[in-house]
Amino acid sequence: MIGLDTNILLRATLNDDPEQSKAAQRLLKSLRRDEPGFVNLPVLMEFFWVLRSRYKLPQARLAAVMRDLLGVEYIEFEALEVVGKALATYEAGTADFADMIIALRNRELGAVRTFTFDGGAAKSAPGMELLS
Repeated sequence: MIGLDTNILLRATLNDDPEQSKAAQRLLKSLRRDEPGFVNLPVLMEFFWVLRSRYKLPQARLAAVMRDLLGVEYIEFEALEVVGKALATYEAGTADFADMIIALRNRELGAVRTFTFDGGAAKSAPGMELLS
């Protein structure tokens, strides 16, 4: 297994740098069952954040890009079930992707609740509670 950093995923997805994009795409195409790529949650969340904040992708397009990434053969994702649920909630427009990742992953790891000062997260992400 080989780890993949955010910039590899961005270059391969955006095709915005002639040299780096080709190298990143070559790397992803070289992944195999016996040597898959691995994307951890911080990388996935940074990928999402960069596409949303720097590249200003609208919600539907961003969700489609995320789905495409999750479908790449021979890439494994940390907490894939959590990521899938968070993405579905984001696509439905009912919660922020990052808030859902935080809430669901914390619950999966045994947290009975997650405290926050983010009122939106407390309202929309199960298990998030507003600290007052």
